[in-house]
Amino acid sequence: MSTEASDALELQQEVRHLKDSVLALRAELEAEHAHRDELVQAARAETQDELAQLRHAIGALRDELEKAHAARGDAIAAARALDRGEIDQLQATVRELRTKLER
Repeated sequence: MSTEASDALELQQEVRHLKDSVLALRAELEAEHAHRDELVQAARAETQDELAQLRHAIGALRDELEKAHAARGDAIAAARALDRGEIDQLQATVRELRTKLER
């Protein structure tokens, strides 16, 4: 075989080797991209789950706060009614005593 044929054969083998390397690297790169996409999807799913849990917790706390506020309002109204009843009773007693003193 001549050196030209030998050189051509070596070049063809090198080109084939380089093409194989390119294909292998491309496959590896695509696998890395797929893996990265899976990680991103998993992170997004985890974040969405955490957001849903936080929204649920916020809703529950808001409901609890509203119930506490309503209960406090009811307690204040009951205390005022009790105070009003006691004031009315004391005023009636004062009127009675005045009436008795004026006789």
